[in-house]
Amino acid sequence: MNLFVANEVGVRIEDVPILSDVSLSVNTGEWVSIVGPNGAGKTTLLSVMAGLRKASGSLSIDGRNITDLTLRERARLLAYVPQHPEIPPGMTVNSYVLLGRTPHLRFLGMEGSHDFRLVEQVLEQFDLSSMGQRTLESLSGGELQRCHLARAIAQATPIVFLDEPTTALDLGHQQQALDRIRLLREEHQVTVVMTMHDLTLASQYSDRIILMSKGRIAVEGKPAEVLDPIRLSELYGAQVKVLQVDDHLVVVPPNRPPDVQTHKTAPSLVIVNTGDGKGKSSSAFGVVIRSVARNWNVAVIQFLKSGNWNTGEESVCREKLGVDWWAIGEGFSWDSEDLSEDEAVAQVAWAHAKNCIASGEYQLVVLDEVTYPANWGWISKEELVSAVIGRPEKTNIVMTGRDAPPEFVEIADTVTEMHNVKHAYEKGILAKKGIDY
Repeated sequence: MNLFVANEVGVRIEDVPILSDVSLSVNTGEWVSIVGPNGAGKTTLLSVMAGLRKASGSLSIDGRNITDLTLRERARLLAYVPQHPEIPPGMTVNSYVLLGRTPHLRFLGMEGSHDFRLVEQVLEQFDLSSMGQRTLESLSGGELQRCHLARAIAQATPIVFLDEPTTALDLGHQQQALDRIRLLREEHQVTVVMTMHDLTLASQYSDRIILMSKGRIAVEGKPAEVLDPIRLSELYGAQVKVLQVDDHLVVVPPNRPPDVQTHKTAPSLVIVNTGDGKGKSSSAFGVVIRSVARNWNVAVIQFLKSGNWNTGEESVCREKLGVDWWAIGEGFSWDSEDLSEDEAVAQVAWAHAKNCIASGEYQLVVLDEVTYPANWGWISKEELVSAVIGRPEKTNIVMTGRDAPPEFVEIADTVTEMHNVKHAYEKGILAKKGIDY
């Protein structure tokens, strides 16, 4: 029985098609994995299926049009775990997983003994019982990912959408998380739809695989039908082997390099530096120096640091290296005295950045700290993605900032996440000239 149906779904950002005429159905209790190269539209399709992104076409769950459902009705029918969920500051693991029970509470109602028992069981299933009183900020990336999965399972919906659920998990916890999801699926007939980069894991756990390419479904079917080495080599631009190990398929590179050189060059790249650690902007400025050394024209737009900050990188790049540098921001929102003015300034900065990208004058454009105004809704993510996708052929883009949105990650060629292990500021040491700015 079809639990979920998508019919002729399409997504366009301005004139750029992201998804085109995607039609699919998911049966009750089925496990479906959506795979494909970077930029194929996997994350976009999953967010559309979860009702979180507008699209043309139609979507129905349990025979009901998703657009006709209230938010509470939708939350009782489907759970969604994005790649980078928002983390409520100061919240404990217990409280966070308990949020999964919210759709099942009456208006102004409180959680009951059934809710607490269910959450306790889920915490145990995901090896989180001993961490119940820890705050989310204190967890490692893998522990936090298990919390996100636990919250979705505690929501007790008939279908769960998971965007790269094994991100940040080591090999052991990858298997444990997917095994637990499989057990819950078998016990409660939960339907699972997930995006995956790991084709081997997708083949081991999925009933069916949907292979995406350039915003369309290239092929779908059982893992053995989809994971054809010739097809994968063509779509991924890589030489692969598909081996039968026990009852599962394993996708691996060939034993030796191919006789014919398969490396290729790209006219330009999109790079995203994100994460909670230091070095995102500093890394981007290293690229600036490399580009200047190659006689490239370079533009840097800083969305948060104002010209009054007098940073070392601005001084040397503007005065000695000839970089076109715009420090247009007014500071971080928590330091702001007028958020509406900051929003207007950010929009001016984006208008200027958009012109730099579209002009074709620059071989490198750096959008420093652009994730902040994008996540705050001050500038349009869709418009930014469209500008980057439609950029002149030889214009390279570097974007920096914490919590890079999935849309930015999906269009990037290289994404680096800086992780904070230790920070001088935590010991009361202020930012140091020559090191921090």
